[in-house]
Parts: sequence; C-alpha cells; structure tokens
Amino acid sequence: MSYFNIKICGLTRPLDAKLAAELGANMIGMIFYNKSPRYVNLKQASAIVKIIPPTVSKVGVFVDTELNKILNTAHKLNLDFIQFQGAYNSSDVLKAKRLGFKTIQVFNIRNQNDYKNVYLSKADMVLLDNMTATQPGGTGKAFNWEIKPPRKIKNLILAGGINSNNVKNCIKIFSPLVIDVSSSVENTPGIKSAKKLKELFEVCNELRYGK
Repeated sequence: MSYFNIKICGLTRPLDAKLAAELGANMIGMIFYNKSPRYVNLKQASAIVKIIPPTVSKVGVFVDTELNKILNTAHKLNLDFIQFQGAYNSSDVLKAKRLGFKTIQVFNIRNQNDYKNVYLSKADMVLLDNMTATQPGGTGKAFNWEIKPPRKIKNLILAGGINSNNVKNCIKIFSPLVIDVSSSVENTPGIKSAKKLKELFEVCNELRYGK
C-alpha cells in the first residue's frame, strides 16, 4: 500500500480537532456553508484553528460563496487551503493561488466523461465526492467506485462514505493522495466520535505504516 494523508472534515468543536490531530490527521476541514449541519461561523472556526498544530493543514470548505468573502475569511483564519465546492471556475482558483492559498476543487463523478474536467482543473488538489440535488457533499455515501479514472490522478482527494471497513478498498482502487472522512466518524452531524476516529486511524495507520 502507498502512503496517503488523512483529512478529517466537518469539524465543529476544538476538542474533536485536537483529537484528530493527535491521532495523525494531516488536514482539518471546516465548513462555511450555512445550509450544512456541520456549518461553523468565524468565532467557532477561530477556536478550532487555535488548537490545531502548525503541522496540520487548515482547510476552509466553501459552497457557492462569493470569492471576495471566501478570501476575507481565509485571510482572517490564516487558512492553508480553500476548498471550492460549487460553480467556481479556473479564474477563481488561480486568484486564490496568486494570493498564497493552496486550493482544492470538488467534482462529482457520475460517468467516465466527468473525469475530463478533473484533469483540466487548475487547483492544487482535486476532490471527488458524492453529491445529490440537495447536498453538495457530506452525504456519507460513496459515488460509484466502478467508474474508475482513465489514468492515475496524482493530486487526488477521495471523499464520500469512506470508513474503516472500506478504506483499504478505496486505496487499492484510486491510490488517492488524501482520503477525506466526515460522517463515518460522527455520533451526530458535526460531533465526532472518539471511538470511531480511533478505529479509523488504527486501520489507516496499519495501511500507511504497516503493523
């Protein structure tokens, strides 16, 4: 198995972020989309950011938010990554990069043709997730993993229903650089489970480092 990083997303509490970092998370994601049950405001996010060690990347998830508002939030929190989810284009991504932020662009894979836009993305990393008409992500369900990319995606983050039971298979199929986990390690939306987090990292660390 190849090495991969772990992103724990949808954090709403500093204690959950602290535990995730201690267990070995490489990235922490906070959602600034007010229709999400995992939404955080600036005050909540500031408390989370303060407790994250500098070795862990801070990711802000934005869904169809006006670009200047995104950049303002990213500057205030000193985010490492801006995650663009929704109707964003290359110009938005490139502007964020010019201002010093790393970028993630999210794509929904419904058929083989959807990979064309993934390869054309100007973002530092691309994220594949499962979306529905009412949920732009965070559904807790994987997209059809049988729709495999035509060639390896070197800057891939894989999301959507990843848990301790299927992570080995997702690594085998996609060889992602990062796995993105949220709902599968929760008791309720936004409230992480220490038990589920520990179980996930136990499995992942065996895959990443061996027994």
